[in-house]
Amino acid sequence: MESEKEIVIPVRLDGKTFKRFARFDMFRLRRKWVRPAVFSLILIVFAFAALLARKAQSGMIAAVLLVIGIGLPIVYVGSFLSQVNMQALRCGLKSPRAVYTVTLRENGIRVENNQKKEDPLEMEWSSVQKAFRKKGCIYLYVAAAKAFLLPDGQTAVADEEVWAFIRNRLGPDRCK
Repeated sequence: MESEKEIVIPVRLDGKTFKRFARFDMFRLRRKWVRPAVFSLILIVFAFAALLARKAQSGMIAAVLLVIGIGLPIVYVGSFLSQVNMQALRCGLKSPRAVYTVTLRENGIRVENNQKKEDPLEMEWSSVQKAFRKKGCIYLYVAAAKAFLLPDGQTAVADEEVWAFIRNRLGPDRCK
């Protein structure tokens, strides 16, 4: 009888991979940019409406609305990127660091924390929400707000084989 196939990935995470994931998660997957953008657009529209009114002080009101409307997205994105940079530094990700080991099996996933002693996380493929194949990494979402990063080149098998293994377990509708 053939033994169960498994792929062991000792994940070493660096700051660049972590930051790329954070941007993907925040702006592409969760689309957290939409509300500030809509709010900014509303302010800019009101600024132009104030200019068209041609009343006293409408120029100053339009200027204030434009500054806020244009400045808000800049501050929002800058604040987010700053927080991600600080978090990467706090986690010591300046150079690649061993964070966890993911074992992909026929019947599920096992994740062992390499940074502290705790029981490994075991889950079936049916409980995995989605997987995304992005430049240099696979993002394996086990919950809406929890993903494991599987950077390329960190296992004995080819990266395409790892992605094929995951796609075969999750199906094409949960793999992007």
